[in-house]
Amino acid sequence: MRSILLLTGLAVALSVATAGAVSVGIEPNAGISLPVLQDDRTQGSVWGVRVPVNLVPFMTVEPYYSSGSYGDKEIATIAGPVTRDGGKVKAWGANLLLTAGGSMFKFYPFVGLGSSTDQRAATPDLKKTGYNFGLGLGFGLPMKIGLDVRGEMQMVVDGDVSRKFANATVGLSYSFFSLP
Repeated sequence: MRSILLLTGLAVALSVATAGAVSVGIEPNAGISLPVLQDDRTQGSVWGVRVPVNLVPFMTVEPYYSSGSYGDKEIATIAGPVTRDGGKVKAWGANLLLTAGGSMFKFYPFVGLGSSTDQRAATPDLKKTGYNFGLGLGFGLPMKIGLDVRGEMQMVVDGDVSRKFANATVGLSYSFFSLP
């Protein structure tokens, strides 16, 4: 049984390799992040890095790391106005992209799962499961370089509530490994 699984895995790997679908790249990205339905922080910036691994022509697995920094917000209380730290949200995980298109233009919806940490001054860090989904457009450029534009919804779930962020990013990718 073990040898059958090994031979099947080898056959699948060889068929994918001969189809010319295997590629690995790196993509630094940056953009803006808007807190959704949160009155205790303001708009901020988000940056990160993604490592797209394309195993079959229409599907890409993409490990990622991202970090968002948010603006402080002044909140009115009974004792007077109080400034609340906007904090940072760091996340790492993996996305699954379903790609349609060719090497010059592609369109892809994606979903992701990861671990997120919401850090703010004067409060304990909130480490929870994070989810994200969105749509992206990719534009192929010469010399294995590509430009990706994405809209994404990110959620950090804490019991019955969640922190939501709408992100818009632009990334520049470089494919450093691909089989012909």
